[in-house]
Amino acid sequence: METVPMGNGSKEELFEKGHPVIRELKSIPEIIFEEQIGMLPSSAIPVKSLFARKQMDHFHVDSLILKKIALQVLHILKKLSQKHIYPGLIELQEFYVDMDNSQYGVVLLHPEKFQLLTFEQDYEWYPEDERIFGDATLFDEKMQQIADNRLIYKILVASARGNVKIPPLKTEADYSELFYNILSEEWKQIFENREICSYEKLQNLLEESIQMEEEFARMTKESIDEKSEQNKTKKAEELQARKSGETSAEQFDLFIILRTELDNSKKISKMLYLLQDELELENTLSGYNCQQAFVFGNGAVQVKTFQNYRTGFRCQFPQTIREYSSGEALIIGTDLMKEKKEELLLKNGENHKQQLCLYILMDGRIKNDQLFQIALNRLQKLKEEGVKLCLRMVDNIYCEACQKLKDIVEDTQRCC
Repeated sequence: METVPMGNGSKEELFEKGHPVIRELKSIPEIIFEEQIGMLPSSAIPVKSLFARKQMDHFHVDSLILKKIALQVLHILKKLSQKHIYPGLIELQEFYVDMDNSQYGVVLLHPEKFQLLTFEQDYEWYPEDERIFGDATLFDEKMQQIADNRLIYKILVASARGNVKIPPLKTEADYSELFYNILSEEWKQIFENREICSYEKLQNLLEESIQMEEEFARMTKESIDEKSEQNKTKKAEELQARKSGETSAEQFDLFIILRTELDNSKKISKMLYLLQDELELENTLSGYNCQQAFVFGNGAVQVKTFQNYRTGFRCQFPQTIREYSSGEALIIGTDLMKEKKEELLLKNGENHKQQLCLYILMDGRIKNDQLFQIALNRLQKLKEEGVKLCLRMVDNIYCEACQKLKDIVEDTQRCC
């Protein structure tokens, strides 16, 4: 085999002298050098980092994404082969993938271990790699194909480990076993038989696999969209049926705000606004005619009757809190809910469709005093009478009073 003479000097000096291999590398746009790394988009991350479980979950990486990344990597390896440059083993951290690009564009950072044609034993050999490459004195075309086939395998099974078995061993470190199991039998046979595929065959296999998965994804999306449209039509028909009836279903939501932390009163405001957004959407879909009322700490009833508010209404409440009594606020709220329930019973009878919900919002520790004990008994009675009780907290709050509330209220959520 003919090689380009290495010349004298270090790799850095050879780069500066314009070694012919470096000139060839710089002609491949997907290969970048250290001085160009700052030009990469912020969404570009090393492939090895992407394969960490946390990143895989964050970017919702599936087998289709892995195949698109593998195809981009294969294009780079193919160009190197066409120029008769055999770099040896290339590590995953030397490839960067742009996760904001739907085609998942990949670039290769010119690695320090990039061989200038002649083989140098400066790799960190793993047992499996040493068994395959350890006796080599030169990375020729065949040895490079073995290394590149192995690299494509690691990408398809999302293995961030240096040494990888075929099939991969069960491990908590990554998802390699999962992605291996969902490979088609054709891919499995290639890897298990250690078949050395040409770049053209790998490219065809990847393109076919991507096309099949994209077609499956399209059909699945169409099916989901069709079902969603059917559900919307059904909801619209139900809503129309309710509107055409003599009476419409009603919902009454009571919000009791027990405390606002002095250091950041916006937390509970945000929690209330998000809850109102959520309820508006539910009522729109279900066709409920909704009324709301609000009670605040220190017994200050800002909105003391149930009313219909315009869509998007967000109750503004005082941002400064004096000495407060959570028990007093809860008692006022439960009395208000009891009055509304009795009023509806007299007006509509028992068969009228209606739902009453009492939401307790809090973002700090509350007092477990005598009034609070009375309020708990009233909450328990409302629950037994069919009123839905919900507790929303800005964060996990640990106090005796809060625990007693959690014991009574079935629907408890922590909000950010």
